[in-house]
Amino acid sequence: GEKNKNDVMAEAFRTMRTNLQFLMNKTQGKVIMFTSTISGEGKTFIASNLAVSTVLLGKKVLLVGCDIRRPRLAEVFNFDNTRQGLTSYLAADEKQVSMLDSFIIPSNIVEGLDLLPAGIVPPNPAELLSGSNLDTAMDYLRTKYDYIILDAAPVGLVADSMIVSRVADIVAYVTRLH
Repeated sequence: GEKNKNDVMAEAFRTMRTNLQFLMNKTQGKVIMFTSTISGEGKTFIASNLAVSTVLLGKKVLLVGCDIRRPRLAEVFNFDNTRQGLTSYLAADEKQVSMLDSFIIPSNIVEGLDLLPAGIVPPNPAELLSGSNLDTAMDYLRTKYDYIILDAAPVGLVADSMIVSRVADIVAYVTRLH
């Protein structure tokens, strides 16, 4: 049955959460980036479920849409994909780091889980992600959350995730067994 399947899934996320916490404790880290080789391997699903699982420990978690070419968080959490987000800050004047607060929305799934949508798809994704604004944003967000989970682009097609990985403490690589 369905309940048994859900129990197995919940246990899998608890195990992953425990393993990641163990790694994080060793590095004093709090930023986990999820990527994969190609689209459709389940990285957004896994990042989202890990975020929910971590909140259940009483942690404050931010899930960030870092796949700024093909944002997927709007589908999972049912919000308008045209809303401003990370890209608005990345393209803005560096001094306005507090503008990020106006882009962060509650997940409406569980208390303590916030979302920072990718934002409007820009014409220059790699350049935006390469700029110092991403580092400034992460430094600021690290002070506000226990954990930050980055849902990044697949690495097979574009360099974006390699660029984003510099702000992550741990990179989790998702593959699907066929």
